[in-house]
Amino acid sequence: MDRQQTNLDLSRRQWLYQASAALVLASSGLSTSSQAADPPAAPGEDERIGKIVEKAKDAGIAPFGVSRSTHFLGVGNAPDDFRAEALEVCEGIGRVFLKQLRDRGFKIDYPTERMMVVILKDATSYGAFVGGVPMLNVGGHFDMDSDRLVVFDFRADAAPGAARTNTFALVHETTHMLSYHTGLLTLARDPGKCVSEGIAAYFEMWRPTGNAPVGRINQPRLESIRRASRQDAVEWIDTAKLLTTDALFDEEKTAEQAYGQAWLMMYHLLSSRSLWPKVVDWFGDLRAGSSDRIATLEKHLGPIAKLDDSLRRLGRELVRG
Repeated sequence: MDRQQTNLDLSRRQWLYQASAALVLASSGLSTSSQAADPPAAPGEDERIGKIVEKAKDAGIAPFGVSRSTHFLGVGNAPDDFRAEALEVCEGIGRVFLKQLRDRGFKIDYPTERMMVVILKDATSYGAFVGGVPMLNVGGHFDMDSDRLVVFDFRADAAPGAARTNTFALVHETTHMLSYHTGLLTLARDPGKCVSEGIAAYFEMWRPTGNAPVGRINQPRLESIRRASRQDAVEWIDTAKLLTTDALFDEEKTAEQAYGQAWLMMYHLLSSRSLWPKVVDWFGDLRAGSSDRIATLEKHLGPIAKLDDSLRRLGRELVRG
């Protein structure tokens, strides 16, 4: 997720392949159930599609096709079947997202208009559309400024683990979009990467086939913490710093540890039933736009130093297994 063009480094690509390898998926990497006819267009959708198509023409990657599901609008030069299957995954993680968070007390729901997903056939198309060099170390992104999700098919470039990576990247980035469109967060207020990436990491291991309920331990993220505990180069990041320093998620030296700890924090908060009402209230203040991230958290969850101690202890317990 980004407000700018997404460029991720080699270490992120290696992590992406490692994480996707933890998923055991159908050979396509996406659901392969039969497709029903698309639902009809909603008012205003032609105008939204037109803006995407014009951008594609400017980038030299037209023509674009259109697919619709109940809550998502897919536009892109990927094959029709792939677009439709991608929207099935979006719908699947949407149902899981709402149920998981509603069960914890969040008052969230789908938006009234379909969410926009640009679905491209390969990395070259992705690079042209976002205006950068095509790179396989980018799994896609949710652009907060343009309010759309952009993903591409890894299989066209014969990337290692491409089918699994398709699903992993789509689930992670769709979770970002759902966070901002269901009322969990708001596009008008940036909660910081610790929160937004923590939520995405909490859901990212879900898959449309197999038995992988949300809320279990995210082994690839835990492995990032485990590796850091064995290396002198990366130390535990204080939770106060993690909450307030978004650059930690972009710097090669600290990114994997930052993502791992963000997942750990959300895993702790969303797994502890006694904390759920406090977490719901905390997110309410995040939507209201408080500028002091630490004070906002402490208002609902107590001293951040105490939370940091709890997360360190939980991390050690999980690493030991």
